[in-house]
Amino acid sequence: MSSQLDTILAQLDDELLVTLLTDAVEQYSPSYAEEPAMQVFATRLNECGVRYMRQPLPPGSGPAADTRANLIIELGPQPAALMWVGHVDTVPLIDEEEQRMHRDGDILHGLGSADMKSGCAAIIEAVIAVVRSGVKLRRGLIVALVVGEEEYGDGSETLLDWRTAPLTVIGEPTGLVPCVDHYGYYECLLTAQGARAHAALPEMGASAIHAMLAWMQHIMEAGGETTHGLTINPREIRGGAGLFMVAQQCEAAIDIHAPPGVDLAVIDQLIEQARLRAQDTHPRCELQSENLYWATGYANTPDDPLLDPVRAAYQATGLDWAPAAFRSHSDGSLFHQKGSVPVICGPGRLEVAHTRHEHVSLQETRDAARLYAALIHAACVV
Repeated sequence: MSSQLDTILAQLDDELLVTLLTDAVEQYSPSYAEEPAMQVFATRLNECGVRYMRQPLPPGSGPAADTRANLIIELGPQPAALMWVGHVDTVPLIDEEEQRMHRDGDILHGLGSADMKSGCAAIIEAVIAVVRSGVKLRRGLIVALVVGEEEYGDGSETLLDWRTAPLTVIGEPTGLVPCVDHYGYYECLLTAQGARAHAALPEMGASAIHAMLAWMQHIMEAGGETTHGLTINPREIRGGAGLFMVAQQCEAAIDIHAPPGVDLAVIDQLIEQARLRAQDTHPRCELQSENLYWATGYANTPDDPLLDPVRAAYQATGLDWAPAAFRSHSDGSLFHQKGSVPVICGPGRLEVAHTRHEHVSLQETRDAARLYAALIHAACVV
């Protein structure tokens, strides 16, 4: 380990990191209401004299657009060699009592603890350590805390309209596993239109619910039969009619995560083939689908030289370099489309994100701060 990196790591304060994370998790900051959490990070930077700027989102970018802004730190000579990106928004609260912030030994519980305020706290403390160390950056760094990731990435879109970098690290929860590949994400709405009838005479009508259930079953079966490794999640189903009526309308939302290399056309074809099978058994119903969102997956070349600083940071901090694929959706695809090499890597476990029992290991968050500091050193100092 170099003396410069030693100097940087010596400036990390584990207790202040835990305090910062705790303060951030205490602030409820769902998409479109991110400012309370953003102010926690801004206050910490102000206390340490680290300069930053706010990047407002353009007008018309959703509710409260006039008050929403990314927080951006620029260090070293620009353009940046490395960009680190993290989102401060969370999904909406599910259960206030179960999701209240509390600490149990090494574990911090609370909404946003894993996804992904722990990553944001770790990078802020890493940047503070770099600044306090006095080590000079030879290449540029951008750290961006963004809004709107839990919706459709309007914060990152605004950021990318302004800047990009050859290498981007995104602090989504991976248990600090470096995810150099990324699944694609498909979101669609299914609708079924049937014919109303009295519930005692269902044969006189055409149940939209029956048709929808058949369609969804065919989608699930087809997904399991393919060799593409799709992950299919029926997210929501709603519809029906009043008492004693055959349901005339029904709609459902389905999410599909697709491994790198699976094209949009493959999923569209699966949905359509399942629709035709359901239509055969429910000829009096009208079935339609609408693709609401598609983010293409990607696979980085394992020996890409741009990944060298990430590998070096893992080696310097004693963490295992075991590249994997990120199986969820993130802003990573937006950065890949702009020509950057994105790596998803952060504290916390994906399986607890968006749940009532979301939590993160404080030791893993400390390890993340060390890893990010070593990454800045490898990418911007050496």
